[in-house]
Amino acid sequence: MQKILEALDEGSSLIIFPEGKRNMTEAPLLPFRAGLYNIGRSRPHVDLVPTWVANLNEIMPKGEVIPIPLICTVTFGRPIHVEEGEEKDAFLGRAAQALFELSPGDVDPGP
Repeated sequence: MQKILEALDEGSSLIIFPEGKRNMTEAPLLPFRAGLYNIGRSRPHVDLVPTWVANLNEIMPKGEVIPIPLICTVTFGRPIHVEEGEEKDAFLGRAAQALFELSPGDVDPGP
């Protein structure tokens, strides 16, 4: 976590997968891990921008370092922040909902 915070302090933009691992399931999202909340609490001025990459597993198969030249869509949402006094689970639920709302209409939200 310290390296992430240092990179943010230096002005870097980072891509974070809040699920903690690559989602190789049929579910649109895995449960979010606490890291996103911890970043938001530690650096409240940093915009956390939900970003949906449609077709991610096709253009960037697990284990590959160079994307395959296929068509994909990247959709950016409105920045979110941890609200004052907001509990971890409430924030992570709100963040997951913000991300899911960017998904294409054919994605099943699951249970």
